[in-house]
Amino acid sequence: MFNIVIIEDEELERRALRRIIETNLDSARIVGEARNGTEAVRLIETCQIDLMLVDIRIPRPNGLEIIQMVRDRGMQTKVIILTAYDYFEIMQSAIHLKADNFLLKPVRTDDLLKAVSACLGTVDATASTALPDAPPSLSIPSARRDDAPLSFPTQADPETVAETAHIARQIAELVESTSYRACLTLVRQRLEAIYARKDVPPRRAVLEYIRTVVRVAEERQLAMPSCITRKIDALAQQRLDLHSHYQMLELVYQIVDVLFEAREPGGAHASDYIQDVLNYIERNLHKGVTLEEAAGFANISSCYLSRLFRKEMGGTFISYLKTKRIERAKELLADSDLPITNVSLDLSFQDANYFCKAFKKEVGVSPSEYRRQYRRPVVDCPAPSA
Repeated sequence: MFNIVIIEDEELERRALRRIIETNLDSARIVGEARNGTEAVRLIETCQIDLMLVDIRIPRPNGLEIIQMVRDRGMQTKVIILTAYDYFEIMQSAIHLKADNFLLKPVRTDDLLKAVSACLGTVDATASTALPDAPPSLSIPSARRDDAPLSFPTQADPETVAETAHIARQIAELVESTSYRACLTLVRQRLEAIYARKDVPPRRAVLEYIRTVVRVAEERQLAMPSCITRKIDALAQQRLDLHSHYQMLELVYQIVDVLFEAREPGGAHASDYIQDVLNYIERNLHKGVTLEEAAGFANISSCYLSRLFRKEMGGTFISYLKTKRIERAKELLADSDLPITNVSLDLSFQDANYFCKAFKKEVGVSPSEYRRQYRRPVVDCPAPSA
């Protein structure tokens, strides 16, 4: 019996795919479904998978990033890409990620069955469903130890050493002042600067940057959870190209969470609740945030949070969230070459058209016009030594 997962954000599409496969293929079973990238990552980490049906345009991380994660982990899972867009760039990415097939939506029943059967026909049923071996655990010591480096290389050129030391000091200062949102902004902007470079692959700079952030935790005698140390150890075997951006951002965010975890969410006073919610919004802006989710994080009711937010912030939760998303969109438009469609997806807007309308209503100009007016030159990070 072969295990299949369906990664598709449209419920009707998922149901149709499941029905076609379960009705026509006795040797296949659907072991999981995912509506977005977060749920897809959970499936990858918990399920034994022979074949993945992956829609490209799921909420972040998107389909291509999910496939990249599968390849980086060394999984032998077969992959069939589903998309409604016949773009040459998608085909290029599919080839690069060694996808096994590429189907345009709406998918015809015959085409789907042929593609699935062809993929499963090349699977070793006795070995393929095994989950990949977990990489060796990296024990972050409770005290700083110079003889216990991470398992990936670091840089030694003076310019890079000075830059990483500066970043480490900034992070430590923000931790001391409990400036969680400012710290998230700092680490995000630094990572984006690394990926913005067009002349140098990001791998070595990303490794050094992750090393720098972890070092801050070591110096504060904080033990890193095993789930994070496994991800850090696995970096040595990963490509860490441009497709890894979202994955690395999530990893850095998780390390920052460890740095700030001493402060428990939810305080005794209204201002504490609001600060927890503001932190939650900053941490999850790229995933989309609802009032119910934020209230659940702060352990209060959504009705109470709505009233409290208006009282403490002078406006509604929705208006604050919209303002934060527009501010973030301005940064991406001014500081990156991301297509406007990608910017809208990064901020969990319904689609690019809705994003453009919302942006123009708030800012007064369209996203493309804003980029023309305010585009800032990319400042290169120090080039890593050879």
